[in-house]
This record gives sequence, structure tokens and C-alpha cells, in this order.
Amino acid sequence: MAIFYCQTSLISRAKGRSATAAAAYRAAEKIVDERTGITNDYERKKGVLDKLMFNNQGLSRSDLWNLAELAEKRSDSRVAREWILALPHELMRDSHQRIIERFSQSLINRYQVAIDVCVHAPSRGGDHRNLHAHLLMTTRSISPDGTLGEQKTFLEWSDAKLRKNGLPTGEKQIEAIREKWALIVNEELRAAGLKEHISHLSLKEQEIKKIPQIHVGPLNTQLARMGYHQRASRWQLNEQIKAHNNIVNLDEKRILRMQQQTQQALSSDAIESKKLNTHGGVAANWQAAEEAELQAIKRLEQHHKKEIEDLKKQEELKELSGWKPAQIDPGKGSVITMFNQDAQGVYRWTKGTNEGQEAFRDTGKAIHSQTINSWALAAELELAKQKVDAGEWKEIRAFGSEQYRRAIWIQGQTMNIQVNGYSPTKEELAKYAQAPSQGLAGDEKSIPNRFAQDQKFENKFTKTTGGNDNPDQQKTTPAHSQKM
Repeated sequence: MAIFYCQTSLISRAKGRSATAAAAYRAAEKIVDERTGITNDYERKKGVLDKLMFNNQGLSRSDLWNLAELAEKRSDSRVAREWILALPHELMRDSHQRIIERFSQSLINRYQVAIDVCVHAPSRGGDHRNLHAHLLMTTRSISPDGTLGEQKTFLEWSDAKLRKNGLPTGEKQIEAIREKWALIVNEELRAAGLKEHISHLSLKEQEIKKIPQIHVGPLNTQLARMGYHQRASRWQLNEQIKAHNNIVNLDEKRILRMQQQTQQALSSDAIESKKLNTHGGVAANWQAAEEAELQAIKRLEQHHKKEIEDLKKQEELKELSGWKPAQIDPGKGSVITMFNQDAQGVYRWTKGTNEGQEAFRDTGKAIHSQTINSWALAAELELAKQKVDAGEWKEIRAFGSEQYRRAIWIQGQTMNIQVNGYSPTKEELAKYAQAPSQGLAGDEKSIPNRFAQDQKFENKFTKTTGGNDNPDQQKTTPAHSQKM
């Protein structure tokens, strides 16, 4: 699969490095440093697949980097900036060249720099997919006459100077460049008809439950290749991370396979049901026959949709069968402290496997739930009761799926909190006397429109049939939902 790698570092004299040596090594050429007189000869180096220069104003590689060296006077000067870029092994050479050209042009448009790119083949004995590019860019802008600017590009400025001039910090600039790289690569992958994609975001930001691999380095890599695994500590750690991530991949694939099998089973059942419900008839003419055929197909589609909904409802009930209300101990404090509230009224888990995920959100007149976890329901009820006690709400009324309304009613019973909006069965009364599409409201008018419409239909049905057969079930009144 395509991987994201777009890292930057500085070629600095403070570390004993020079732009001429870096350029000579990456291009496998010989360049004499005119400032020091040192000859950097790497002509015997192998593995350079492509050499590309952009916005160099006709200067050769040797001339450009000697110019960069001579422009700097300090002993700790930053003479060049390097980007190491992983090229997708799934793409061909012309695609790689387009990616490099587009990325280089984006840097030129932003910083007016000269750019030198060398594409390297995978190292001998390494991963054959490790095709990568080394991009060197000047730290000063270059003029059309081939001279470098007096000031550094603002990518090299200090954060204090950037803020003073109303510019983004260096970290934010680098993050934007990394995002641009991912965008360009993904567009090329899509153009090639591939489903692969990369992201500049971290695994945590992508909500991927994997451990990031560490940088092994050339020494540990070489030790591992020579068989000295015990001495290659970073290589060992990286192998352990890979093994863990492979287990995560297997779990994800297993879950995906189960979801696909479930979907296939639902579809197969519906198709078989549709086959059994054959249709036909006679008509006065071909127009009438065609119209009747369309009506019959529509009826079958509705029947098919209802069967799938029934199957899904059965699955939801099966999941809910093991649900139990949370047993609240008042002596241990409030349940709502298990969640953090942000400025938007979103309550998130503070610990456990769901740490950082949204549990419910308070919009003022309604609390929208994302789960039927009993502890989250208990917290919702505590918050709702506070609103009732403060006079903000007249009552606590549940809305949404029947599963949610049942669960919140049961949880309310265990906490001695009255919850309206659910009609319990005799068994539930005797025993106890998912999604933003469920939650609590201060009154019937605060229930979102689509739920109020469902409630209105139920009330109309109750009125037509003369009430419920169960005398223990509460009667409901029509809900007039206000426009939100």
C-alpha cells in the first residue's frame, strides 16, 4: 500500500554539513566547494534514477549550490533545506515526475526558491518498494537573473518574527506543505484508477488504532541486515510495532468481513423474498400494462425495504438483549464527572476504550445521545434532572429509536427519575416499578421535527383504534413540533 512520508530537515554548517556536499551525494556527481576548496566526489555512487531541477534560472547544480554557500556568511548558517519524499511504488515513472513537478512548483509559488530533486532507487538488501526522492531547496529566493535574495524565505524565519508580520509559524507552514504533498499524491493515485490513498494526519488524528513506527536509522538497519538483530535495538522495537499493527489489521479485516457477510445475508434474504412475491396480471392496453408493471415493482421494493428493516431491528434487539442499567452509588459522586464538556456542549468520555469519543451533546432544549451505554444514559439523566430542577425543562421526554427510549426509561427507573416518551410493557413495569437520532428533550415541542411527526402518527393510530390494549400503558397526546 502507498505510505505517507514527507519529512524535512536543514543542511546547516553548525552540524558540519554543506549544500555542495549534500547535492553532490544525492546526484552522484562531483562538485567542488568554491568557498572551502573541498572536492565532493560521489560519481561512483549507484541508484540515482532521475535528476530534476526547477526554477534554477539556467544555473548548473554545481553553480546553484556554490551560490547558496557563498550567500551565507555565518558559521552556523542554514545553507539549504531538504525534503525526503516517499514515492508510491504502485505508480510509474511518468506519474512520479508529475508528482515531483507539481510539488516543486507549489514550493516555488510560495517561496520563489530554486529546487534540485534526485530520485533514488531502493537500497540493496532493503525494501524493494522504498522508492524515494530527495528535494533540496534554497533558503533564499532566487531572482530571474540568477542571484539569491538578501533575506531568507519566511519558512526560515523565527516564530516571533513570523507572528510579528502576521504570518503562520514554521510548524504550521510545514504542516500545510505536508498536506499539499498528500493531496498531490492522492490525485495521481485516483487518476491511475487506484483506491490507495495517503494522509498527512497522524494515526491518532485519523482514529486508527495502530502504533506509529519509529525511525530505525542507517546503523540499526545495517546491523539487522547483517544478522546482528540483538544489537539493533531500534530495529527490534520497530519489528514489535509491526507485529502489533498486523494483529490490528487482522482484527479490522475480520470485522469488515463479518459486516460484509451480514450485509450479504440481508440482501440474499430480501432477494429470495422478492422472488417468492411474484407478480403479474392483465391490462386493457400496453400503456396500462406498463403502468401496472411499474406499480407492482414499486410495491415489491417497499416490501423488500420493510423486510430489511425488520431484519436490522431484530439484530438491534439481539444486541440490546445483554444490556443492563448502571447501578449508581450516590456516595461516589456524580456520574457526569466521567465526561468532559467542550464549548459546543459536547460531552466526551474521559477514560476507557471510548476515551475522547462523543457520548452525548447538550443543545439547550434537547440532549442528543450517541450511545445506549448505561453510564452515558445515567449522565444524560443527571443533566436532564438538573434542567428540570432549575425550571429550564418541564419534563424529561425521550425521543428516537424504541431501543433507546426503553433503555433510558429503565435507567431512569433505577435512578428514581421519571422519563416520558416510552410505554413500558407489563413485564418491564413489574421488573423496574444510537446515534444523534435519539436523546432527551425538555418537552414535546423541543423534540426534533422528524420525531414529532412519528409521535403524531402514533397518536393518530391510538385515537383511531380506541387506545392501547394494555391498561398499564400511558396514553399519549399529539405532539406539535415547533420549527427548529
